[in-house]
Amino acid sequence: MNNHKAFTLIEILVIFLLILLTAIILVPNLIEDNRKLDTISKWKNSYKNIEYIFSVIYLQITDTDKIAFEKAPSIQEKEDLFIDLISPYFRITEPVEKTLYKISYLNGSSLKQKDEYFVSKFFYTNSGSIVGIKLLEDNLMGKALSPLAILLYDMNGITSPNKLGVDIFGVNVYKDKIEPIGKLADIDLMRKDCSKKGKGLTCSYYYIYSENYND
Repeated sequence: MNNHKAFTLIEILVIFLLILLTAIILVPNLIEDNRKLDTISKWKNSYKNIEYIFSVIYLQITDTDKIAFEKAPSIQEKEDLFIDLISPYFRITEPVEKTLYKISYLNGSSLKQKDEYFVSKFFYTNSGSIVGIKLLEDNLMGKALSPLAILLYDMNGITSPNKLGVDIFGVNVYKDKIEPIGKLADIDLMRKDCSKKGKGLTCSYYYIYSENYND
């Protein structure tokens, strides 16, 4: 005697709904994880290129360039000299119109002019990326341990979302080296900062050097 009982229509519908609900929950997370891994990979490659560019700049900068920079009478003129110095290496083409380009923190809040990482000068490059430059006036007095400038790098250019930690990452520029922003933060702070509620500032370091960015 056959004791097997066929599934009823209701049972089939329940199983189908369970599968559908599982897919609805899991698929967006998988897509987000893949997007994040792609972003991390792109940023790692971009940072390697930026690191190489500055290694060349440090080798080729002349004493004349250094003297001109030190003798420039204003922060504005120093910033212009700095931009002129790095322009051929980053293949900068033209300034970005301020009304066309607004950046925000990872959590969506806007950068304020008083914020440490607020940058007002952005430039297109011929690769389609955007580079932002800001000299740190308080750190131009020969402090070896303090960065001279901040460089923000938007990997996909003018295209949205234009958010720190998503497509925009930052670099501290010193007299003889560069470092991703966020090096001094502890791992727990970086995890929080790289979440949807964070600002995304420390992601620049976290995504390159941490093995735990999927936690």
